[in-house]
This record gives sequence, C-alpha cells and structure tokens, in this order.
Amino acid sequence: MPNTTMLKVNHSCLLVASFLCISISSRIGCVVDGFAPNNLRSTHISPIVRHGGLTIPLYAKQKKKSNKKATATTTKGFGAAPPTLEEVLSAFKTRLPEDANNQSCPCGSEKVYDDCCGPLHRGDQKCLTMTDVLRSRYTAFSWRNIQYVMDTTHPDCRDYREDRIAWAKDLNKGGMFDSFEFVKLEGGEEELSDDDENVGFVEFKVTLRAKEDRGASAVAGQETVISERSKFVRDPSDGSWSYASGDVRSEVAGLEDTTLNA
Repeated sequence: MPNTTMLKVNHSCLLVASFLCISISSRIGCVVDGFAPNNLRSTHISPIVRHGGLTIPLYAKQKKKSNKKATATTTKGFGAAPPTLEEVLSAFKTRLPEDANNQSCPCGSEKVYDDCCGPLHRGDQKCLTMTDVLRSRYTAFSWRNIQYVMDTTHPDCRDYREDRIAWAKDLNKGGMFDSFEFVKLEGGEEELSDDDENVGFVEFKVTLRAKEDRGASAVAGQETVISERSKFVRDPSDGSWSYASGDVRSEVAGLEDTTLNA
C-alpha cells in the first residue's frame, strides 16, 4: 500500500515550488531607456523538479497540435505580402501638432514650420548646408519624424541600416527620446575639412527636459544639456549634405570631457 500521507506532502511541495517559481518569474524584467536606443531581451525561466526519478516541468507551455497549414509570409504563392516601410511608419505614434505648417519651427529659426524645416521634411528642398541637416534633424526628432532621420543619415554612419524596416522599428522603440521634451537647439559655425571639401563639422548643444521622474537619472522638469561635434558628408552629385557621425558629451558635472558614444 502506498503511503498516502507522504504522497500528499510531496504533492503539496510541488504546488508550493510551482507557485514560488511563477511568482519569481513574473517579477523578472528589465527596462532600459535613455539617450540612445537599447535592445531589450526578456528572460524566460522554465524550472523543473525531480520527483520519484522523473523530471517534471512545473509550468512548461504545451504546444497544441493544429491541422492548419502554415500561412505564407512572402509575396510568392498565395500568402499575404509583408508590410511596406510606409505601412510600418504609419502605425507609429507622432508628435506632429495639428496645423503644424503654421506652428513655430522647433529648430529655433523663429520661422513657421512651413517656411523652415517643412519643405526639407517633405522632400521639396534638399539640405544644401550642414546647418540645414542639423536643424531639420532636430525638428524631426522633436516631432518624431522617423523616416526623415533615416533619410538624412549617411551610409558611413554606424547607425545606418540596410534593413530600413528593422531600423525604423528600433528607432520607434528606443531612439526618439520619448521621455524628454526638446527645449532648445544651439548650433555653432560650420567648419569644412582641410582635406576634403565634401566633409564638414558643426558643434551644437541640445537642451532636453525630462517629462517624468526617472529614478536617480532624472527628475521631472530637470533639464539636461547634450553637446555634440557632428560630422557631415556632402554628395558631390547634387550638393546635399547628410549626417555621418558625432562625438556626444554631456554638461553634467564630471562628464564634460567624456565622449558618451565612443
């Protein structure tokens, strides 16, 4: 005869162990945010216990058998075509205000958007100076124009991606400074390279204001000043400039001479 008391005890132990593992697993997570995109990786735990010589998963997910055939995800055959870049971008949130064309341009030019960065964002004009790129990209980040940020990034830039859909999704997830308000842009003088007339530099400062408390890193309303010396490259075929790289520094005490994105 089996010892029923022992079986009940063992069964209770298994239930308690399962509950503890589920509770611990539900609390595991990681949130990383700040001034640059970050990839997040979730952690999944599938604990096991050994009982009576058997390995027992406590809460492993069971795959259900299905008679349905896999749906094609390419344009071949009868499956649905994958989404286009335009479709992906249209699903992202935006900070573009209503009647944006008549709003003051965020870049600080004291012009309305329609007479300033608007034509550049719409593709009606090209960035014929480094300052054009600087101001229009600042406005693009401020109002969350992800496509323009990609369009004005030179292929030599380490942020550049051939897969524009994946790139757009990464920017949407953690590269558009959603935790901050864009307060001010202060652009410096343009400097042409001594070695190449199609390469130039501009030093500038951006002031950001935290929208909410972020633990020890920021308090709601706190302003942070970021300095950058950016490199720009000109396309000789049409004279247009694009962003190629930048050395980023913060004016936080102790970090003034530290390159944050080295």
